[in-house]
Amino acid sequence: MMNRLKEWLGGTGGAPDEADQRYRPLAASGLELREGLPAYMAELEARLDEAMPEEWLRQVRERIRSSDPELSEIKHTWMERELKRHFFLLALLRKPPLYSADLERMWREMEAFSRDYEQFCERYAGYYIQPQQAAPPSPPGAAARQARGAYELLYGCLFHVQPESQLLIGPFHRLKLDAESLEELQASASPCAALGLLETSQDEKKAAIEALRQRLRERCALARRYHEAESAEDRERCRDESDPSWVLLAYSLETEQSPYDPLSRAVRPEPAAEFESGRTGSSVRSAIQPG
Repeated sequence: MMNRLKEWLGGTGGAPDEADQRYRPLAASGLELREGLPAYMAELEARLDEAMPEEWLRQVRERIRSSDPELSEIKHTWMERELKRHFFLLALLRKPPLYSADLERMWREMEAFSRDYEQFCERYAGYYIQPQQAAPPSPPGAAARQARGAYELLYGCLFHVQPESQLLIGPFHRLKLDAESLEELQASASPCAALGLLETSQDEKKAAIEALRQRLRERCALARRYHEAESAEDRERCRDESDPSWVLLAYSLETEQSPYDPLSRAVRPEPAAEFESGRTGSSVRSAIQPG
């Protein structure tokens, strides 16, 4: 029973050092936003940081680790970053799914410091943010799969995706975008409602969301040109495997004549052998193998 619980919370039930080795120290501070985003995104990140005092985060960290001595400091820093990324997404999307029981646990521990949490919500969002229940990273139903696809597309457009991120929120590029989302991305006048982007009257935020929508349309057009290219040279010019959103779009738009493997060696976030050796447990290892 304990091992099953630890698997759901992100561990394997093994020795602490075995679990720790899957997480490397953060290579950079902050959310690691992707380059070329509107200035509003950096301003939103700054507002998020200002709303989360370090003393409060330290108290939350101590509370979590006192109840879970096996949790390493390194993994906790990744959990903290991923939860901050989720709060960032909440400012841009209509209730994005939460794909980690670890993050749900941290979120509820934050809420336990009721005064600090209320102040955070007011400073960052202007309203009380209710903690979400974690959803399975590999959803079974069509609607849940559509939500996961939209989540991966927007997450990959906004953030750099690391193996540790996928350990917490589930492996990427395991499913394709649904037909409705692809049709909306290819229609220049469509609001892309299937992606769950917020509608807002705030001018700066509205412009930033529209810029994000346009960026996704451009990535979709590039992925389509990749499949339609008549020469290897033209196809190579349309390839951008450094961008997770492009990878997902190229996978979603593949045809029998132009297949695309999102889990090929060239697309992995780091060499396959290193990615594999950093993980433990058969359930985690299988997550990066082509299905």
